[in-house]
Amino acid sequence: MTSDARHETLHVAKCLIDMLPLGKEKEMLPSLAKRIKQLYNNMCFSPRLFAQFLTEHVEKSILGRLFELYYILSVLLRDTLAIRLHLILQMMDSDTLNAALYELFAYREDIGKAYVMSLSNEQSDEFFMKDSKYFLNNDTVRLERIKRLYYVLQRPDTNRKSCIGRLLLMVFYETIERAKKDILCHSNHGNHEKDFIFQYLASWFFEFNQDSTMTMTEFTIEVLQLASEAESDIVPDIGILLFIYSSGCRQLVAEGRDMLRIFDIMDWITKGTIDILEKGDSTGSLAVLLAFAQITLHFIHTDLSYSTWFENTFSNLKTTTLTKRGHGVLLKTLEDMIPYEIPSVLQIHGKALLNHTHDTLFIRLIRKRLLELGVDNSLKKYPSVFNQPLQTSSSTASNAVEDQVTLAVESFVKKNGVIPTTVLQNFVFRRQWFIATFLPSLFSWNTNDSTLMSAKHQLILALKEKGKIPESIYNEYINK
Repeated sequence: MTSDARHETLHVAKCLIDMLPLGKEKEMLPSLAKRIKQLYNNMCFSPRLFAQFLTEHVEKSILGRLFELYYILSVLLRDTLAIRLHLILQMMDSDTLNAALYELFAYREDIGKAYVMSLSNEQSDEFFMKDSKYFLNNDTVRLERIKRLYYVLQRPDTNRKSCIGRLLLMVFYETIERAKKDILCHSNHGNHEKDFIFQYLASWFFEFNQDSTMTMTEFTIEVLQLASEAESDIVPDIGILLFIYSSGCRQLVAEGRDMLRIFDIMDWITKGTIDILEKGDSTGSLAVLLAFAQITLHFIHTDLSYSTWFENTFSNLKTTTLTKRGHGVLLKTLEDMIPYEIPSVLQIHGKALLNHTHDTLFIRLIRKRLLELGVDNSLKKYPSVFNQPLQTSSSTASNAVEDQVTLAVESFVKKNGVIPTTVLQNFVFRRQWFIATFLPSLFSWNTNDSTLMSAKHQLILALKEKGKIPESIYNEYINK
């Protein structure tokens, strides 16, 4: 690219940025489009540099507006290749693009649709997963999210059968996630009346009763295989099996039979997981069998930890019997489970496979998810218990969060009482981190500046009025 082409490209990019707050695009965009066309025809315009400069120099809070004008320019220049939607989409990181499209669908659905149709397959897949999970997890759903998911599903390259299958699998994994949180992360093991029934049902299986000929492992694999072959799109509620299994483990411990049964139990789980991986698991059986292993080693305390078992079974070349094909199925299944896995298990899987896989994407996705959850993502060591994932370095993490709180309060002052966009985006896209990490830091934040302290309380009140702070958490704050 010549220096003249670079200069001219940056000049028209700055002109477009200057237009964003003016609201006069009807009068100004046609002349800018005419200038771009002249430059492009004379080989003095770089479409890629133009898109790159815009994404790097426009504030995130007005990216929706940028997308609007960029789209109008693309329509005015549709007889050339000067302005292409996919170029600006390529320049953005996932979180920024997510927020920009979300904002755009709030007021220009037609333009939002055009951008969705121009997403790469990887971007489209990511938004399908993100919006589908939101759709399934919330009783009240924002229309913007529904519209975006709707147009992702409408893309010509969408595999409809695959989409339905993935939605069903998401429901399946979420059921497992909820059950594991109750069993592994909460000290209260639920309804004792139900537990009486669960313990009795557990006695029907060999793992908890040596006189039985039916194993929970084989039964689960068979049930899920039958469900996958059924004509109707039925998602089995596998959570009840996990609660039965949990009750069986606790009963073994209570009766002092746990050390006698642990080896048979883990042998069946190991055999079952290797078998389904070598056959190419597509039923979700691996997720359940891994949950069985986690529950077993959570309640029955021996020298064998889940991290040691997982490493020996799947990643240690000296001990694993898994073939290369089975390892590929393992990685694909674990990757699908990342959005629905509890933090400590993510840390274990990531560390165990860190030095034994060439799949850098899997490790990158693990680290990204752990970062979203606000816990340690270095994968340097294993957590010791399931309900206490490793936390980030206290000094680094606390300072980083405190800096974000300070910036939020200062921005709230500068914007005359308007909640900063970054705070709202964190509530939408990093809700668990927002509630578990950001809000406690905001509540405890202190300064000698009385103006900022007043602003802090006003910001908290504004967040409460907008429904961004759960009632129970807010009551704890005001009662301190």
